Amino acid sequence: MKSISIIIAVILIAFCIAPEASSLAQQRKKPVARGAKPTPTPTPDMRPEAAQVATQIKNISNFIYIYGKIVNTIQVVDDQAKGDQTSPKAQALNKESKDALVVNISKLRAGLENLSNNFKANPRLQVQYLKLNFAADAVLNAERLAAAGQYEAAGKTLVTAIERLTDTIISMRLP
Repeated sequence: MKSISIIIAVILIAFCIAPEASSLAQQRKKPVARGAKPTPTPTPDMRPEAAQVATQIKNISNFIYIYGKIVNTIQVVDDQAKGDQTSPKAQALNKESKDALVVNISKLRAGLENLSNNFKANPRLQVQYLKLNFAADAVLNAERLAAAGQYEAAGKTLVTAIERLTDTIISMRLP
């Protein structure tokens, strides 16, 4: 009877342990579901477009370098004209310089707008297109300010345009 009770005890223990063991075994046997690693989407090469934006930054930067000297001369002649210290010829030349300054700012804006239109046609450059438009708006504002004789404000606005163009290049995330 002792041996039967031991056998029954062993069978009961086996029945109690068996379901836990089989569930552990099943958990170990299940393969870990690993999905295929998605291939990373290659970043499109935007170096040619970035080079075009960089050219616009260079154009505006070079213009600002000259702009300061021209504006200084214009303001000196304007101050002298107020005191009747300049000839009519000098005043006429000064007026031509003012007009040429506005025309040159207009050319900078046209270059930005042309580049912006190129970006507009490319679906992957829509963010950059908007940033270029903001830069072109800043140059348009500088053009208006220079035409109104507000040269310092126009110069600051040209610097803002460079900042916006720099933001455009940064948004391109070059490889």
